[in-house]
Amino acid sequence: MKDLQIRQLEAALNEQFDGLIDMTDLEGRDDKTVQPAFLSRALAALAVLEVTGFDREQAAACVIDGFDDQGIDAIAVDADAPHIYIVQAKWSKTADASFDQKALFALKEGLKKLVSGQYDRFNNKLQPMVPALNSALSNPRVQITIVPALAGDRGLPPAIQQDFEDLKDEYNDPQEILRVEPLLLQHFISALRAGLDDPRVDLKARMPDFRFHGEPYLAYYGTLTADQVAGWYAEHRHRLFQRNIRFPLGLTKINSGLVETVLREPTHFWYFHNGITVLCDQLDVGPRGDLELSGASVVNGAQTVSSLHEAAERSAESVARARVHVRIIPLKGTPDNFDRQVTIATNTQNGVAEQDFRALDDIQTRLRYDFDVTLNKTYVIKRGETPPAPADGCDMVEAAIALGCAHQDPQISFQAKSEASLLWKDEIYTKIFRRPDARRVWRAVQLLRAARKALAPLQQSLEGRAGTFVDQGEYMITHLVFRQQQNWSSCSEGEWTRMLKLTPASVEAALRWAMYALDRGNTQVGGVFRTAQRYAHIAESAAEGLLSRESTPELSPEYQSAEREKRARQANAVTVIVDAGAIAEGTRLEFRPVTDLERRALTKWIAEDRRRGSATWVVSRSSRSKVLLWEWNGERYSPSALVVEMFRQANKSGPQAVQGTRRWFVAGQGSLVDIANGIRGDSAE
Repeated sequence: MKDLQIRQLEAALNEQFDGLIDMTDLEGRDDKTVQPAFLSRALAALAVLEVTGFDREQAAACVIDGFDDQGIDAIAVDADAPHIYIVQAKWSKTADASFDQKALFALKEGLKKLVSGQYDRFNNKLQPMVPALNSALSNPRVQITIVPALAGDRGLPPAIQQDFEDLKDEYNDPQEILRVEPLLLQHFISALRAGLDDPRVDLKARMPDFRFHGEPYLAYYGTLTADQVAGWYAEHRHRLFQRNIRFPLGLTKINSGLVETVLREPTHFWYFHNGITVLCDQLDVGPRGDLELSGASVVNGAQTVSSLHEAAERSAESVARARVHVRIIPLKGTPDNFDRQVTIATNTQNGVAEQDFRALDDIQTRLRYDFDVTLNKTYVIKRGETPPAPADGCDMVEAAIALGCAHQDPQISFQAKSEASLLWKDEIYTKIFRRPDARRVWRAVQLLRAARKALAPLQQSLEGRAGTFVDQGEYMITHLVFRQQQNWSSCSEGEWTRMLKLTPASVEAALRWAMYALDRGNTQVGGVFRTAQRYAHIAESAAEGLLSRESTPELSPEYQSAEREKRARQANAVTVIVDAGAIAEGTRLEFRPVTDLERRALTKWIAEDRRRGSATWVVSRSSRSKVLLWEWNGERYSPSALVVEMFRQANKSGPQAVQGTRRWFVAGQGSLVDIANGIRGDSAE
């Protein structure tokens, strides 16, 4: 049977992904090399489609397989959830694909580079995904799923399973962030049978208390045990939400509060949640409540469904005790577009957030009055109201974040970073708004804004761990600025004005002490922002240094773009490479951005036409510096001049001078600086 299935899978991969998979890096190779590589990449794309619900073109764009893929064949990012899927695919014409130690080691190293933000170590297929990756990895609630996609039926060997358990232990301390979900031949065959573009989902359920509503259109309603709903998701994944207007991104975001409810109080779940709505083409109902739904789709309550599945992964017993309200609407006999009308109506009803209840609080009402009378400024407390211009006031959310950063307990600024909605919970709200008066709140907002402004240039000048920390640590740094200025709320207006002017220096000192604490403990930057305990430990260590009489530590030169640029200039990389003949004439190079400024300015522009990020190595006696022939216009440039020209062509403001040898890469060999340094090392030996 598996011989037939592998032939079916091969035919489907060729049919569904022909022309969608980037194979330009293998141009000129023979078919014996290209075809297996295409099938492996197409399998990775199919795995992305299966776990995310992307369409075929989107899934194909996630494939990064090739030189410098760092052991990862495809990456898909749902920044809203946030969720990152990392795929390594293994194709086998004989249906016996397996996962070995070499593949696992490469994947582990690639994962480490992703988490640490070493995006320039990956090929340019990854670069368009960097903004979404950064956004997801900066979120403490991020989930990462590794998907070994195997064209075989043997599964992962026991030794590899144990290695993956060890990897999960490494990343899942103290909370779960990493999962491993293999996809085997049978999973891919099931996906093909359901249909890739318009999958058909048939569901079964048992609803003993079913009732029906007959006019004007038939509908059934009642309760299901939650484990049945969780089972739907386990079997059908994203296909379960095919008709939903928000499909697929952000739709299946796990609601942590919902998960906790069903785990702690499963019998209360029905009372606390609205339930789900299911549309289907046809519904058959047995006399005892046995339901068979043909062509089914959950159009409202997707987060409930995915969260129940999440809870079932932790405690199947608890989920089996919970019940969920379900409406089922068969579309037979309904008007045209009725399914769309139901979907839109059930997804656009405004929910009432806890923030809305706080807007009715006497504290907020008094603050609004105090802002108006004392400061002649506006304080907006209701969602939907137009926020004032920055100089004219603030809203309640910005005030809560600022006061959270100002609080002595660093864990409150962590909550502001991880999930701002937690600021409205009793245990936090009463702390940050304990002594509310307009002047104190307004000063907190001003200092928050000043810190943000001071961080902006640092984001452009720092790389590596420090660059990642600045991206993710805005609220911790702001908290440390408040810790330095302990009399910020009570000082005179003159002192306050001077304090605001000194904010850039305070921000830099806070950053240096925080990086000192991180480096001293050899702590992963991403790990700091995943748990309140780790976050607080680094914040307290940095605060201790800031308040001591010790001199502020210097940032490592490795973190400073200017220092690394200076080293690269001193290296004369092009001269060294040309003299050694280390790069063959006609070798293709690709541009990889190093700084956030470059990523924001050039990544999208390059993605519109890959030739913009590609050049060919050419050397002539008349010009030993203009060694790059730009594919975009056929002109020759030095590596640095070409980067400057790219900024100009993209109509973006960029640096007056930049060290291009750090940004142009030969696949499998590294940047021009890396290659030159390797030559020097060999010569020294």
